[in-house]
Amino acid sequence: MRVRPFRRVPQHKGSRAWKWHQQESDEFEPFESRLRKGLWCPPRLRGRDASVIEEVNDWYFAMLHDRQRNDFYWSALGRLVKGKRVVDIGAGCGLLSLMAARLGAESVLAVEASREMCTLARLNLQRNGLADTVRVVNSWSCDVALPPQERADVVVSETLGTLLLGECAHLHLSDARKRLAKPDAVVVPACGTQFARLVMSPSLASLSAAPPPEACHGFDLSATNALQDTAGLYFTKDRGVRLSSLTDLTAMSQSIPLFSAEFGVTEPHDIPRSMTFQVEAKHSGVVHAVVTTWEAEAPGGGGPVLSTDYESTRGQPWGFFRDMQWGQGIQLVEDFDAAPRLASRGAAPPPVPFQVVEGERLALTVRLSHPDRMSIQFRLQRARDQ
Repeated sequence: MRVRPFRRVPQHKGSRAWKWHQQESDEFEPFESRLRKGLWCPPRLRGRDASVIEEVNDWYFAMLHDRQRNDFYWSALGRLVKGKRVVDIGAGCGLLSLMAARLGAESVLAVEASREMCTLARLNLQRNGLADTVRVVNSWSCDVALPPQERADVVVSETLGTLLLGECAHLHLSDARKRLAKPDAVVVPACGTQFARLVMSPSLASLSAAPPPEACHGFDLSATNALQDTAGLYFTKDRGVRLSSLTDLTAMSQSIPLFSAEFGVTEPHDIPRSMTFQVEAKHSGVVHAVVTTWEAEAPGGGGPVLSTDYESTRGQPWGFFRDMQWGQGIQLVEDFDAAPRLASRGAAPPPVPFQVVEGERLALTVRLSHPDRMSIQFRLQRARDQ
C-alpha cells in the first residue's frame, strides 16, 4: 500500500490507475510551466509544485474553512491526547497536529508526503509556538517506521473523500495502527458509514441530458441522450452543484446505510464486493439519480458527527465550504429492464426514465471496486417479488 494521504487523486479508478497516478505525482512540475506562453506568474509561486497549488486552491482552503469539521477534531482530540503520543497521517499544513499539541499531547509526529506542505506546516508550527512539540516528517505513512517505545497512543487523520473510502482512509489507517501505534491506540475518526439515497430532480438530471426543443429553437437533439452516462459516479463539487440549493430535489427513498468501516481495523475484504438492498419508493415520480453521502464518528461517540448529507449543510455557515470540498456523489439512473434489448440499425436507444409509484418495492444493487473498495456503482431494478 503506497498512498499519498495529502493528495486527492481520482476516486473512480481501479487500483492500477491509482498506482499510475501515484507514480505521476512524483514528477515535479513548476507552477509557471502550467501557464500558457505569454501569461505572467506571480514571483511567490514560481518554482513551486504545480500539483500542490492546484489541489490547495481546488479543495484544501475550503476544507480549512469548514468550522464544524474543525470542531469535530478539536472535540475528539480534547478527550484523548493530553500527555499522549500522537501520529497525524496526511498532516497537510499541520492543523490537526497543532490542535493535538495545543490540547496537551506529549509529542506529535506529523507525516506528510508533500514536501511543499511540510515546509508550510513547519512555518505554521513556528508561528503558533508549537514547533518543539511537533515533528514533521516528509514521507508516505507506509514508509515511516517507529520503535515500540515511540509508537502512538492516538492516530489522527482526515483523509476522507467524497466517498467514505475514496482516499484509502481504511488502508493507510489500518497500516498506521499496526506499525506506528500501540496495540490499544485510538483512531480518530473511529468509524464511518457510507449511505445512498434515491432522488428526483429534473434540474439535476438536465445537467447530463439534451435540452427540450423549446430551449434550442425547436430542434430535437434527443439522439444525443444515447451518450448519457448511467454507469459512472460524478461529484457535485466538480460540476459546481450544491444539492442543498436545488428547489426541485425530492428524496425518493430513505437514506440507505450501505456499509460501515472501523478505521484502523476494517480491511477491504471485510466489505462485500456486491450487495442488494430492498428499497421502497416514498413518492410517485421519476428516480433520476442515486446520491451518496457518509457520516463519521469520533471515538466513544457522543460528540459531533461529520456528515456530507445535503440536508446537514443546508443553511449552515460552514455548509458552503463542505459542499465545495466534499460534496456528494451522483450516479444517474435509467430503467434498464424497460429499455430495448437491441438498438435498431443506425440508431442508439436513449436511456429510459425510471418511473415509480409511491410504495413500490425496488432493488438497489451496489458494486464496489476490487480490491480496494474505493469506488461505488449502482443499479436500480424493480423488486422481483412484485
